[in-house]
Amino acid sequence: MLRRLAGLLRFGSGPSMPFADHVSSTRKFGIELLGAAAVAETMKAVRSRIAQGSKTSDEVDVVLAAAVEAARIALGIEVHDVQIAAAIALAHGHVVEMATGEGKTLSACFAAVLGSLDGTPVHVLTANDYLARRDAAWMEPVYELLGVEVGCAAGLGQDEDDRRREMYAKPVCYATVPTVGFDYLRDNMRLRRDDQVLRGFGLAIIDEADSILVDDARIPLVLSGPSDVPIDLYGKVDAAVARLFDEDVAVDHLTRTAVLTDAGDEHLEEILREQGLLQGDGLYDSANVRVVHHALMSLKAHRLLQADRDYVVANGEIVVVDETTGRFVAGRRWSDGLHQAVEAKERVAVRPESQSYAGISFQNLVLLYRYRAGMTGTASAESGEFERTYGMTVAAIPSHRPCRRIDETDQVYRSRAGKLRAVVQEVLSAKDRGQPVLVGTTSIAKSEELAAMLCGHGFSVVDPGREDAFDALRRDPSAKLLAVLNARHHEHEARILADAGLPGAVTIATNMAGRGVDIRLGGSEGVPELAAASEAAGGLYVLGTERHESRRVDDQLRGRSGRQGNPGRSRFMLSLEDDLLRQFGSKKVGRFLSRAGFGDDDAISHRFVNKLIATAQKKVDGRNGEQRREVKRYDDVLAGQRKAFYELRMRAVDGEAGEIARDLLDHAVAALVSRHAPDGVVPDDRDVASMAQDFRMRLGIPLSPELLRESGSMIADAALAAMAAKRAEKIARADEQVYAELERYIVVSSLDIAWRNHVAALEHLRSVVSLRAYGGRDPLTEFRTEAVEMYEALVEAAAFSVATGLAFASVKPRAAAA
Repeated sequence: MLRRLAGLLRFGSGPSMPFADHVSSTRKFGIELLGAAAVAETMKAVRSRIAQGSKTSDEVDVVLAAAVEAARIALGIEVHDVQIAAAIALAHGHVVEMATGEGKTLSACFAAVLGSLDGTPVHVLTANDYLARRDAAWMEPVYELLGVEVGCAAGLGQDEDDRRREMYAKPVCYATVPTVGFDYLRDNMRLRRDDQVLRGFGLAIIDEADSILVDDARIPLVLSGPSDVPIDLYGKVDAAVARLFDEDVAVDHLTRTAVLTDAGDEHLEEILREQGLLQGDGLYDSANVRVVHHALMSLKAHRLLQADRDYVVANGEIVVVDETTGRFVAGRRWSDGLHQAVEAKERVAVRPESQSYAGISFQNLVLLYRYRAGMTGTASAESGEFERTYGMTVAAIPSHRPCRRIDETDQVYRSRAGKLRAVVQEVLSAKDRGQPVLVGTTSIAKSEELAAMLCGHGFSVVDPGREDAFDALRRDPSAKLLAVLNARHHEHEARILADAGLPGAVTIATNMAGRGVDIRLGGSEGVPELAAASEAAGGLYVLGTERHESRRVDDQLRGRSGRQGNPGRSRFMLSLEDDLLRQFGSKKVGRFLSRAGFGDDDAISHRFVNKLIATAQKKVDGRNGEQRREVKRYDDVLAGQRKAFYELRMRAVDGEAGEIARDLLDHAVAALVSRHAPDGVVPDDRDVASMAQDFRMRLGIPLSPELLRESGSMIADAALAAMAAKRAEKIARADEQVYAELERYIVVSSLDIAWRNHVAALEHLRSVVSLRAYGGRDPLTEFRTEAVEMYEALVEAAAFSVATGLAFASVKPRAAAA
């Protein structure tokens, strides 16, 4: 449906309003479409026409007119032309760029309805579980009036398969990319198709597209299970690494690497040998590969990962904090033993390391959808990557009202302490004006540190769990209350942000407040007097305390202010000790400030500093972009194998296991014949005893020494005939249906084991293949070549597993007839 309709859509006459003709037509149809009954009747008629093959572009505009009326009835929202234009652009497969507060959520709802009309599964993919649940619940009354069921798969546990299947079965389902990705990987490990939860990849409408498709795409999705590394090894290695000196380690915060120096090699070897963990002649002896690997992971845990920034310790567990959104990522565990290294470092219970069972990159997962569209407030900066990787172009939608936000020049201080003192004074000044302030920080620890400093000036932190948490502020804007929004308080996110626009409100937040957040002036109750007071004070003041590695994240934070033409203000207050500036030339700026006589509490605003920040962000964006491209290049090698394997496996699940088993038995026999009786070898030179043992142990068939001296083709024919006779005997003894089920189980489980081992082997190859560049060889070419050979080994391993399993499986005789 979407492609059929999208081909009829076109841009309007001017850049200020894409699809202007369709917007005008939608308004025209809407004149006579009033009331819930008219909406229901219109949607029924449209579905009937589409079922009969209607292909007129008017269908799009009629459905949108019905959606506009449904939004008015269900939500009391008067839909703007820009929201209609955005819905059409989404239906056309664009990444829509719209400013904060312009109504992307409603536009996505309209586009989802369009996409679902012919039965295409529609997934609206959001940046986190909270947004998925919020948007699904918020839009549900609109969907209901339009006759479209909506579900939400976000936040459901792995043991809730029936519930997940129910949600995905609905025409429109809200979820996150990881949720869909892991369900896809798990579905391809299930023993029955009826156990699968997804119903296909139709249309994906991706909210916060730059965050999901760009920022998150550096880390592939990996489904894991337990491995065999002894638990006590992590604690022993951690104790060793904790004894290293600073001069033993070289740390690069830009590339996020920590490696041993020559002195570190010697010191660590000495410590590990003292602990009895080393074997052989030295640290890098082949017998010590596992110990050295875990030592390097422990080094990273100690030198690069910080508590309350990269993770928190909660209820005796390590919970990962997403570096882009500032949110807890429930269930995410770092791979390669890194998570266990952090657990050992923090002295919490170490859970077993995992082995990769299956994986897929964000890019290749999204490319499984037949149709794709996205939306965000900051798309233009990544337009090249959207088009190059996902085949989507950016459509910039103008604001309903001009932006009145004032973006101040950055202020830079020599020291972090001086910056924080200035931030506190800025917050106090805004408080005196009655202006609501949103203070952006980069970590949990920094948000709590700033809150403590403000508490030293008479502020109290509200308990967001209380219904009356902000009532005092409603009564008196001068009340010294502040709210802290970070991953520790994520369950109260909606309540904190709903009142962040109250006059005099002070909210200190991590990047959680940077996306999917619409802060209304005046607070949640919509009292006109409170909204007017916040507006008179200058609107929401966004105060950033540190620049993020990506300018888009900074722009998202700014975008919380000045929604829908409201006044607003934004400023970043930085220091030369901030992570980003410290990595990129802060010494040069520091010398300049010293010569100019600047003290710790003096700020500088200069284009030189702005240029330094822009250059730093550009470098980091370049590095991150290369990481994403590398992830996709290597996953593309696996993508073809993954597709072929999953298709083979599903054939076995769907009842073709017998045919696949015969093919694999042919492969196993051919492999044994090739190994023991290759062409060109004189029969008398064969090791007949070893050959006979291999056929007996692997295939369960005895072959005479005389036969084993015949030609390879005769041996193969005899072996296959013997196995066929053995199969027929088992079927006669039991039952054909019982044997078919046994055959299906053995084939599927053998394929699964072979695939898991293949994925683990590829993962290991991926971790070391880059070293071949030192020998003048291209790592990617080497990876491609060896991956093909490894897949052939996978097929052979599965073939022998099936052959052995079927040969030695016993079947219960059928019951005698009464």
